[in-house]
Amino acid sequence: MKKLSTLFLIILFSSLSACQREETLSLPPTSTTPAREISVTATVTVTPTLLPTPDPALNATLQEVEGSVEAKDIVEATFSIAEDGRVVQEEGQVRTLEDGYTRVDLSTGTLIRMAPLSYFTLVSNEPVDDSLFTRIKLELGQIWVVLNGGVVEVETPSGQAAVRGSYMMIEIDPVTQEALITCLEGSCELSNPAGVLQLTNGQRAKLQPPELTEGNFILPPIEEMRERDFAEWLFFAPEAQDIFPHLHKEGILPWEDWEGILPDEDGDFPNLDELFPELPLPPPDDGGLLDGDGILDGDGLLDGDGILDGDGLLDGDGPLGGDGPPAGDGPLGGAGLP
Repeated sequence: MKKLSTLFLIILFSSLSACQREETLSLPPTSTTPAREISVTATVTVTPTLLPTPDPALNATLQEVEGSVEAKDIVEATFSIAEDGRVVQEEGQVRTLEDGYTRVDLSTGTLIRMAPLSYFTLVSNEPVDDSLFTRIKLELGQIWVVLNGGVVEVETPSGQAAVRGSYMMIEIDPVTQEALITCLEGSCELSNPAGVLQLTNGQRAKLQPPELTEGNFILPPIEEMRERDFAEWLFFAPEAQDIFPHLHKEGILPWEDWEGILPDEDGDFPNLDELFPELPLPPPDDGGLLDGDGILDGDGLLDGDGILDGDGLLDGDGPLGGDGPPAGDGPLGGAGLP
């Protein structure tokens, strides 16, 4: 009986121990609460590579072609006949023959009118101070520049002329290479190695090559535009007609009724040499008529070798003195008549 009791106790103790081990080894219940997500954000700084801004391409489109007009691009060996719509690229050239006229529309919006026997090159177009700086080289002839933003600089044999607003004409003398610049309206700047000259509404000046000024560049005097200068703008650059009422109000124009000067819409270009002959300028004030080489002094009529002195009629060898008839060897004196 005692053995059975002991065996029962051993079995009971083993069962209790097993139950305790199962509770100890059992996994905790799975939680139904979702795990919190951890977000990791990485900031990456990318330094861009700055590339140089390419210069805006400069080109020109020819319009209103009349007569003989020719053009060529830098890749072309010779000039070819140009018609309306012909496009000339940077470093290309345009020229008009004796009967040629054309309007050149730059890609910048600026207009250029070309007179006969003119020749220029599109040099470059560069961004400067949030604007465009366009360079043109005028080899020969006459052009009218109607600016539409930016700056246009025209290189001539005698210096540079730049317009910043808004109307400028440049004409090169084919013989002397002088460059006449008229500034119809706005601000025009002339420059050469001697310095810079500023022109404004209704003013003009003439740049001279050093060959005409004893080998040195000089800054020319500023003049008022002449009647013919204004007429050329009306006849050859009709875009400028919009500014003429303003110039008339300022008292700059040489006419009271400037509209009466306007050419007929369908008429031919007038002969400006006949309408506005170029009058010679008065000689410099070297003493005038009464001094120096004037008629009354020096070699003039009344002194020096003039008719009234020296070898003149009334003195020296003249008829009334010296060897003249009333005296000396003349008929009334000396060996002359009694």
